Amino acid sequence: MITFNKFFTAQQIHFLVRERFGLGKFLFPSLFLLFLTCIFACSATEPSSEVQNLHYQKDPLPAHHLPDGHFRNTDTLTPPIRDTMEVDSLVSTERTEVYRLPIVRGNEFLWADSTKSSATWIGHSTFYIRWNSTGIITDPIFSDRSSPVWFFGPKRGTPPGRALDSLPPIDLVLISHSHYDHLDKNSIKDIHKKYPRAVFAVPLKVAELLEDWGIPKGRIIERDWWETAPFRIFTLTFVPTHHTSRRGAFQSSRDISLWGGWVLEKSGKKLWFMGDGGMGDGSYYKEIAAKFAPLDFCFLPIGSYKPSRYTRVHISPRQAAQLHLLMQCKESVGMHWGAFGMTYEKLEDPPKDLARARMELHIPEKDFHVMQHGEIMEILK
Repeated sequence: MITFNKFFTAQQIHFLVRERFGLGKFLFPSLFLLFLTCIFACSATEPSSEVQNLHYQKDPLPAHHLPDGHFRNTDTLTPPIRDTMEVDSLVSTERTEVYRLPIVRGNEFLWADSTKSSATWIGHSTFYIRWNSTGIITDPIFSDRSSPVWFFGPKRGTPPGRALDSLPPIDLVLISHSHYDHLDKNSIKDIHKKYPRAVFAVPLKVAELLEDWGIPKGRIIERDWWETAPFRIFTLTFVPTHHTSRRGAFQSSRDISLWGGWVLEKSGKKLWFMGDGGMGDGSYYKEIAAKFAPLDFCFLPIGSYKPSRYTRVHISPRQAAQLHLLMQCKESVGMHWGAFGMTYEKLEDPPKDLARARMELHIPEKDFHVMQHGEIMEILK
């Protein structure tokens, strides 16, 4: 088990609770709720010896591996590229106020046509991808809150665009990292219960979490950066992003599992699910582009970027547009917005700022756009 060797001061805990869970200035209720969170959430463990034998006996360790089993970003030879679409002094001091956005229906016929492929936006970074006859879901979160507990934490403004029970079968689950808005315990367990043969593709040291939740080891693919895995007739590659990971309130849980995105290849087509991340110094993405560009379809985050300090770990819409061009994406869709209020931009800012960035960079709207909750669109044409 992990030894928690660094504790926060009361002031640091108050800041953490205020920043992550939006509990404002109520320090003592915040401390009480944080204590309850630790009871439920601080259960990270060291990887099993089998996983260690597979990934951690490398000599020397890869640069992003630390000797204590944690991970780090390595693209920091130059200062991270920060960006904002608005002067920080004009950004609200109140956390994003969420409200219900439209939920649409239609195009369900695409699910039944095995000659076509489609993407359905469920919300935030959750998409149901129907690639011919294979069902893939990304970072599934169907819960009301992005939190380890049901009674507090960032709450959805818009329900999931499609209920899990309404979707076609799920064969593959892609997980980018362990933050609560990308790795939701209840959603993972519900998917496994409904589709016990579904395979979960996860970063290093996330597999043990899933095993604790009842997912059999034989149903999990766990990969380091740049490692590949076969799935049916697909090739999956886990690729870097500039980000972090964390589950629990203690410093010891920070960066104990890896983070990244997934490139899927099949029959000459390539799709990139970026997951979550900042620009860093840009070198990770140049390396991905060198290996995989041009890409046929890209899922790129466009939210949680104001004020500008948040672009250390989240790309802005302008940076997403720059990545669209760098990767030579034939078509891209924006994600990581519209569900949870985690930073300080207005809920409607990400699509508006993306439109401005498209105009500045001469990108047609049809090439990089946003979807409505529940919308099904044809992809990989």
